[in-house]
Amino acid sequence: MGKKKKVAVHKKEMDFVPRFPSVDEYVEVSGNGLYLRNIYIPEEIVLYILSFVDPYVLLSCSLVCRKWNKLIKSYSLWSTIYERKYKCKAKRLPWYLYCCLLSTSYFDTNLLINGNGQDGMNNWQCKMWEGDQYIENTPVGSDPLPQNVPEFYNQKSCFVTSYFAGHKAQIIKFGKSKLFRYIMDSYKPHIYLSEWATGRLDCGCEYVLQCGFIGVNLLKAPFTKPLVTYFKAQWEDPKWQKMELVITEYPEKLEGITFENNGHNVQVWKGHYGIKMAGGVVKILFDSIEPLPSDRHGNIQRKKFTKIQFFTNELPRDDLTEEGDVWNGEYDDDEIYYYMP
Repeated sequence: MGKKKKVAVHKKEMDFVPRFPSVDEYVEVSGNGLYLRNIYIPEEIVLYILSFVDPYVLLSCSLVCRKWNKLIKSYSLWSTIYERKYKCKAKRLPWYLYCCLLSTSYFDTNLLINGNGQDGMNNWQCKMWEGDQYIENTPVGSDPLPQNVPEFYNQKSCFVTSYFAGHKAQIIKFGKSKLFRYIMDSYKPHIYLSEWATGRLDCGCEYVLQCGFIGVNLLKAPFTKPLVTYFKAQWEDPKWQKMELVITEYPEKLEGITFENNGHNVQVWKGHYGIKMAGGVVKILFDSIEPLPSDRHGNIQRKKFTKIQFFTNELPRDDLTEEGDVWNGEYDDDEIYYYMP
């Protein structure tokens, strides 16, 4: 019998024997956040759990690990949160748009303060307001404020002009959020303004609601401010009318806007015979945001400003030329006026 040959196993060959890392090593090396106490949790379950975290703190959870960072900064997570809250299908938008909506108060929130004069003239600047006092605790000579209207906030007071023109404004600044400024410049969400107006039964009156822009060099690009007008004739039903203005195209790099209104009575009678105003609203409409096109390299193409466009629920009147009126320009090719559908 011959002797058996010994088979030498070199150390180099042993290095090729597969070695699977432990769970702890795998989590440490890969940054995988799908393990909890050595138990694997599917990604879908982690997403579902994260969708119940308060959106105001959810983004800070992305610091846990690379995996959580990827999950939290995803359309799947934020569209789930959006659809649960609003009960509607989410558009295919970048995740950060839904994050900005759900974790801030920039969108779909009334940015105007003291819209009924319940706090006097606080937050308002009077550019022109001649005559008697500016506020009525309850409207005189007209219908009371309609009940169950959200923008009145259960208040009964209103602003009112006197026998001369009144012109007041409120500044709404957009804050310093770079993300919000980027969204405004790139996606151009619509800017919505509205206010309720009426007058006394025994006197006619005129009203103008305008939007001004802050942070735009008007000398380089002059334009008429977007506006909506209202006229109440003498002996006409003094019911409250809601005037609405939606701005769909506006310049980039806005720092904010101004909510401006103006009105007076047509007889110039002493006392509160002018326009009555209440329930002012300024909102940035999230639902108006649409996906942006991409070039052949996949880069998003931002919306470029060409001309101001807006629509209202009533066309501007040609005869608003009385002294004190806000609008004092001719119609311009850079503005487009059309009825609100």
